[in-house]
Amino acid sequence: MILAAIVLFCLAAVLGLWLVILGVRYRRGSRALAAVHAGVALLGLILLGRHIFSSPVHMLYNNAALLFILALFGGLVLLALRMGNPEHRSPPPMFGVGLHAAMALTALLLLVWGYTHP
Repeated sequence: MILAAIVLFCLAAVLGLWLVILGVRYRRGSRALAAVHAGVALLGLILLGRHIFSSPVHMLYNNAALLFILALFGGLVLLALRMGNPEHRSPPPMFGVGLHAAMALTALLLLVWGYTHP
């Protein structure tokens, strides 16, 4: 189950990178791509949560889940900022995007570290 969560989070990271490229290079966003990015990441978080609650305690998984939840809230803030903008196609602030990405990538690294070093 952890391996499936890792794969889903990696896919979400690639989709997020694509969103960043759209925002920086073309100065526009994509609602559909953002929805897929969020859905894949949420599915990965659900799988991680199921594993955490059905297995013995593994602190790296718990820390990764906490960081993923913080990244989720950061993503919700970015969504709120984007929807509050009259021009919905413009990207959110890149500082917030960077903070969101840093938390999620750190969590992904913790998850991979915990999986490869039991």
